[in-house]
Amino acid sequence: MATASSRRLDSAHTADGPATCVGDPGDEELLHQFLEGDAEASEDAFRSLVCRHGPMVMGVCRHVLHQDHDAEDAFQATFLTLSRKAGTIRDRRVLAAWLYEVAYRIAVRARAGSARRRQQEKEGMAMTATTFKPEQENQAAWNELRPVLHDEVNRLPEKYRLPVILSYLEGRTNEEVATLLDWPVGTVKGRLSRARDMLRSRLLRRGLALSAAFLCTSLSQGVIFAEVLPESLIDSTVRRSMRARWDPADGPDLDPSGSGLPPDSITAPRLGNTAQLSARARLRTLAESRAVFALVVILAIGSLVAAFIATDPLLSLRARSQVQRLWTRLCH
Repeated sequence: MATASSRRLDSAHTADGPATCVGDPGDEELLHQFLEGDAEASEDAFRSLVCRHGPMVMGVCRHVLHQDHDAEDAFQATFLTLSRKAGTIRDRRVLAAWLYEVAYRIAVRARAGSARRRQQEKEGMAMTATTFKPEQENQAAWNELRPVLHDEVNRLPEKYRLPVILSYLEGRTNEEVATLLDWPVGTVKGRLSRARDMLRSRLLRRGLALSAAFLCTSLSQGVIFAEVLPESLIDSTVRRSMRARWDPADGPDLDPSGSGLPPDSITAPRLGNTAQLSARARLRTLAESRAVFALVVILAIGSLVAAFIATDPLLSLRARSQVQRLWTRLCH
């Protein structure tokens, strides 16, 4: 969980937080390298994206699903979706927002489809109490807040949702957010303040007064709602995603829970519809088989005709000429 020690995440995974350092390639450049580079460059770029945004994605999945196994499945499904849909993302500068929405929808659908939902929530609360201890804050307030926080963040208008995701879920500074979104720093600060007010009022309407106060205190202190990723999870996610990237027919299902994807961010799959491609391949194979069969029949008839002409002395020259013309037409 996002303890104090994990607010500044492992530098090997997040480069002192998800924000890019000076000279590091941005998301737009990494996506271009992933889509257009060779196999090695593509994998390196994708790994960089997983390391950069994975802590935020895992935070969303674990906060919604609670169970580690379910959260890891949703995490991998999110990046499998990215490997398939990367070419259709409209604004590649704010990939974090796209990933957040995909991760949230996948996690929500997985939770809704689970027959063990209530038991998982109880177990998740117990797990949280032992693994997450924000300093000098009410633990019960955090437990109450987590399941609804992402629901309300996802409902925010885009101009408030984007800075919340980049600042509070990925840990970028106001200056970094302003540079990325091409906003004045004052605008970022103002919209973050307005977003906190909106989240607090919405939590109050849900009857979560304690959580609303806790949220504003936590966000004001710069709490980052992210997770530390184990290296093994990064490796397995990259391997599965690259396999789906280069061999879509061999890749696993993107989302076993059947979740939808962001309608404003995704158009047709970059790699096409696998079922349609398979059907076209079968039709093409059938047509080629019929052509080969027709050619074999023509050659067989032609061979018989040629043999007959060569061996029958009684066949008139005119008949032989007509048969030869017919043979010529059949061959063409």
